[in-house]
Amino acid sequence: MIRSLVHHFTKQVIKDLKGPITLRCGKDKRITLIECPNEMNAMIDLAKIADLSLIVIDASIGFEMETFEYLTILKSHGFTNVLGVLSHLDYFRLGKKMTKTRKRIKRRFE
Repeated sequence: MIRSLVHHFTKQVIKDLKGPITLRCGKDKRITLIECPNEMNAMIDLAKIADLSLIVIDASIGFEMETFEYLTILKSHGFTNVLGVLSHLDYFRLGKKMTKTRKRIKRRFE
């Protein structure tokens, strides 16, 4: 996801992601992208400084425990804007199964 966002804003390809990446999106606008590891301390630190959280959820698997932990940490530190992004929707062949999965995950996420 971060590689795609960097490519969208800068038209450059990044092979290794190490540390935060700051992008300049306008004359006065900067975006800093930070990947959150599955460690409790890192989740707490990022929940304190985040203005917007993108949570990538694998649609073929569903929610994992780390997702709920991070949402609980965000709730305790004051909710930022949270966006849920579903990945691996191309694994579904039938449209009905994909629609049911999207609705089920959306209800659970809300």
